[in-house]
Amino acid sequence: MHIYRFKVLFEDQDGFYREFELQSDQTFLDFHLAIVANLKLDPGMLSSFFTCNDHFRKKQEISLVDMDQEPTDGTGKPVLIMEECRLNDFIDDPHQKLLYVYDYLNYWTFYIELLRILPADKDKQYPHLHRAAGEVPRELTATPGAMPEGERSMDLFLGEDVYDPEDLEHLEGEEEDPYSDRSGNNEGFEEDSP
Repeated sequence: MHIYRFKVLFEDQDGFYREFELQSDQTFLDFHLAIVANLKLDPGMLSSFFTCNDHFRKKQEISLVDMDQEPTDGTGKPVLIMEECRLNDFIDDPHQKLLYVYDYLNYWTFYIELLRILPADKDKQYPHLHRAAGEVPRELTATPGAMPEGERSMDLFLGEDVYDPEDLEHLEGEEEDPYSDRSGNNEGFEEDSP
């Protein structure tokens, strides 16, 4: 049995990388779970791997769940499911490149490259974290309540003022009759007979 050693980089984050080793017959789901466990992320967050060419251009999407969706990789190929796809079925280059996208709303992107193919160590359990450097990027773990002081969440701005829902309290409780004009005159509208 052989293992694949992959290096994982996060977007433009200098100093951050992880090297994971997986058995060649393990699935992309195993790889996904290794990444999210190491970074302490939500394993249920919508995520996908993409096989890529040497320039990280997407070739095939392998998704966490089947959402009966159109492919997002631009190839028109059907979207595959992580738990059904073994790594060795998709490794066709000694320096195979992959993309891993975590959280479709923020589209956090990890760049993955196969570093080496090695014989498996019977004393190790796979997936195995071989090497790690750098802290988990804070973008991945930030929540609106945990944003550092001075940074704003995605508030709606109206001019220079931040929108405050309490500004609309004076409108609550005043139901407007859709069949009347502002003066309360209902002329010109017939009431339905019971």
